Amino acid sequence: MSTSYDLAPNQAAPSRAVVPKNPSYPERVHVAERPRLEGILRDWEARIAEAKRKLDVLGPSADRPKFERLYAQMLGARDQIAEAVRRMPMEVGDLYEEDEHRLHEAVAALERLFKAWG
Repeated sequence: MSTSYDLAPNQAAPSRAVVPKNPSYPERVHVAERPRLEGILRDWEARIAEAKRKLDVLGPSADRPKFERLYAQMLGARDQIAEAVRRMPMEVGDLYEEDEHRLHEAVAALERLFKAWG
């Protein structure tokens, strides 16, 4: 008696039946973008961390409130990027486009904030 569990070693595996796609659940076509999006987030987090280090070195000065406000705004824009990065790979259609717009706006806001930072 054989201990093999292979009941039909010479037969190919049966092909899977083609299941029709439900139009209510569109195909996720942006999943492969996740690494690129996460890279954008990492780059901005690194720049913001550098700004935090500069803020910590600044110490008490007349300009400190200005830089604290800019830093807080940077964190808000970073949070918008993080939310878009989290959502975009699984979104399709108009929802993807909305999140992409939010991502671009948050990046533009950070660029303006870093220009104001000096």
